[in-house]
Formats: sequence, structure tokens, C-alpha cells
Amino acid sequence: MTEQIKKKSKCTICHNEGHNKRRCLSEQSVPQQQELQEQQELQEQEQQSPKVIPPPSKSKHQITQDDAEKSASEWTGTSDSHAKKWLTSAIMDPTKHRDIGKFLSPLAEEYINNWLSNVSGRSVQGVVGKSYDSITVDDKPIVRNQIKFRMGAWHFETTRRNSKKNENTNSTGHVAYKNDEFDMVVIFSPSKTFGISGSSVRCIPTSALINPHKPDQLVTSISMSIRKKYDTSEMAQEVIMNLYNPIQPSSNTSFASGLISNNI
Repeated sequence: MTEQIKKKSKCTICHNEGHNKRRCLSEQSVPQQQELQEQQELQEQEQQSPKVIPPPSKSKHQITQDDAEKSASEWTGTSDSHAKKWLTSAIMDPTKHRDIGKFLSPLAEEYINNWLSNVSGRSVQGVVGKSYDSITVDDKPIVRNQIKFRMGAWHFETTRRNSKKNENTNSTGHVAYKNDEFDMVVIFSPSKTFGISGSSVRCIPTSALINPHKPDQLVTSISMSIRKKYDTSEMAQEVIMNLYNPIQPSSNTSFASGLISNNI
């Protein structure tokens, strides 16, 4: 008959077989005894207490549902529409942020046209099928606007095909605008949550974008030096004042107040 060997238990402090808690503590110095005793108490507490899994930390760039709904409402209204639901979901999902630009671009054009009308005192209407997106409609000199929705860098590429018609404007791989297609570029940048509140509008005259190597064309990308010069609300005011040419000097005050009231 095979004798069953009884397995010795291990000490919960030093983890050696044959030791026990009392014996282990008696062999240690007083400071060591205190330290070992504290370690033992902590181990017992951890075993008795259920493990709590901390919630995932929020990214500093994560947009809350409340902020997303507020921004979406500025574009689609407060009603619980399909457009608002999609936009709210897309604002919260970084993988859909590129699609937001496509969705909001036509809405931003309408917003910019109203904004330009308010701050310049001239009627501005959107157009379709032209090289520009909107135009003044009154008896004063015409101003044509090319409107861009930009969430970061000020890209200036066109969506035209590399056709026979555009072969002379494709020296850089991108089809360039001609220098007489519009008078001003308006860049709309939404807020960090893609809303209108906290957005910015910047204006650049076409004359500042002429390609020095091909004067009949515009540059295919806006350089940092040009952006630095025009990336202020004061320059937007100056550009519009020069192009839209308001006659009454007293209108300057209302023009500036329009910029401020719109958080531009």
C-alpha cells in the first residue's frame, strides 16, 4: 500500500514550505516583522475585496454626445431628424470626420452667403455649375466667391478632371484654377465639435494666390506664409471691405460688430 505523502503548506509570508506565519515573524527583526505584517494584511484585503476594473479613460479629443448634438442642431435644427442623428453620430466617431466635410460643405456655403450678405450689406447668392460658388446680385461691381470647407490644412486642390481642356493647368499634378475664375476665396473652418459657434471665416483675394511662374493660373496649394497673413478676422474684414467696396464709411462699425457677433 502506497503511503500518501501529505503536502506541506507554504507560509503566507515567505512562501516557504514548513514555515508558518508565527514562526516566520519570530525569525525576523522588529522592523521586518512590521513590514511583513503589513504585506500580509494587504494581501488578505486584496483577496477579500472584489477587483474593480476602472472605466476606460476618455481621450482629450473625444467629443461628448451633448456637444455633438449641440453642434449638429446648429446645422440641422433641433428636431430629431435623420440628418441630425447621422451628424451627431459622425461627430462622435473620428473615423467619419472626413465624411462630415462632404455633408456640411453645401450647408457651409449657404451659411457663408448669408454671412457675407450681413457683414457687407450686399446681397450674395449661391450658384451652380460655375467656377465660383456664390456671387453678389446688385447694381454694384460683381464679386465672385469660391468657398472652401476646411477642418485643418487649407488645401486648394480642384476636383476637375485632367482632360484636354485642362492640360495647360496641370503642371503640378493638380488642375489649377485660372486667375479670372473668381475674385475671393472664403475658407470656413468649423469649431472643434464641427459646429457653427466657435467657427472661423477667412478671406483671401485671388490676387494673393496667383502663381508667380504662371501668372494666368492660381497656386494649387496655399502656403503657410499666405495663411499666416490672412488667418485673422481683421484681414477677413479688410479683404471684404476692399472687394465689396462699401460706400458709406459709417458702415464700418456695423461691419465689425457683425464679425464679432458671429464669433468669426
